[in-house]
Amino acid sequence: MRLIQVIKNFSWHFPKAIFWNFVYGFPSRNLKLIGVTGTDGKTTTVTLIHHLLVEAGLEAELVSTVTSPGLHTTSPSSRILQKTLSEFQKKGIKYVVLEVTAHGIDQFRFWGCHFSASLITNITHEHLDDFNNLTTYTQTKFKLSSLSDICFVNIDNPLIAQNLRFLKSPYKTFSIDSASNFRASVVKTNVNGLSFKINKLLVTTDTPYYYQAYNILSAFCVSRHLGIDDQIFLKAINPFPAISGRREEIPNNYGIKCIIDFAHTPQALESTLTALKKIYKGKIILIFGATGGRDPSKRPIMGQVISRLADHVILTTDDLRHEKLSDINRAIIAGFETNSNFTYQEAENRQLAFDLAITQAKKGDIVLACGKGHETTLLIGDTEYPWSEKEAFLLALKKRFESHHDT
Repeated sequence: MRLIQVIKNFSWHFPKAIFWNFVYGFPSRNLKLIGVTGTDGKTTTVTLIHHLLVEAGLEAELVSTVTSPGLHTTSPSSRILQKTLSEFQKKGIKYVVLEVTAHGIDQFRFWGCHFSASLITNITHEHLDDFNNLTTYTQTKFKLSSLSDICFVNIDNPLIAQNLRFLKSPYKTFSIDSASNFRASVVKTNVNGLSFKINKLLVTTDTPYYYQAYNILSAFCVSRHLGIDDQIFLKAINPFPAISGRREEIPNNYGIKCIIDFAHTPQALESTLTALKKIYKGKIILIFGATGGRDPSKRPIMGQVISRLADHVILTTDDLRHEKLSDINRAIIAGFETNSNFTYQEAENRQLAFDLAITQAKKGDIVLACGKGHETTLLIGDTEYPWSEKEAFLLALKKRFESHHDT
């Protein structure tokens, strides 16, 4: 399977990338590109960096998942990318922040692009259906450095730390736990926010999630690389910019913390759930379902994570593609740890899962919907059905109100 993909990459994607670069005149040569890759946190990091550049008064644009919410891929095709970069150049844009996926690198979508700086935020279990093993996946991510003047890497991540020899450009490191060029220390979180020091600079922000320290460190690396004043950096991260479908809260009158998040990998789920348990005391009710037609090996791992960290899980529909919901759920359930305090149920459609969660939640509880985030469709078979996590929450809350009102 991997060999077929490699042949296709060189015989089809590579020539296309060359062709579209020539058609649009290699527009990236007149732009300063900042590229971010990693298994989790790419969208948050690129959005934060773009926000920082705008706060610094720089002409900047963003290419990421949130700028094309209808797509089921993060990195656009070489044709769309070169066309987009050409349009940015004509508008007088100087800086472009890009979310870069392993698939995008593997398929030469970024051929012809040269990055002023790149970042590798983390590498964890993901996409092994396409890359066969973590070594191939890691080395693919590291290829971004060969297109960059400098690469900033999270040295706390084991797969990054173990493979530094594969970096093809000068690099600097950032971390919390390990010695590095840019290290966060004295990290503190509470319901009101997060604070820590980067070397000697005191950083404060209103996001309460511990793992956001890594995203902020990434932005700080870029800030220092571009010579942005530290006071502008501090202003850019507090308040932390809102990102659709990433830790997005839905207000309500029931005292329930309703949160939408895109977490769909074992590490992302663990980071989000762990952070919530640190800062909130209520029960965590998780709405979750794995995608069909994608790496099935991570499903029991995600099952293990959610059974350990959530109080109640409602397993439901994600993008099923051509798989059966029952088969996907069975794989997740296979990873559940034996835990007398953990319970789960299954819901045949995603709206029902929201309805059940809101009905069961009490004041002070957290209802966390993971996996879909900002996405606007559910893919069942070959059909895209309109979908919104926010609307699903609002409808479930409305049903609860009407039910209580009627009684």
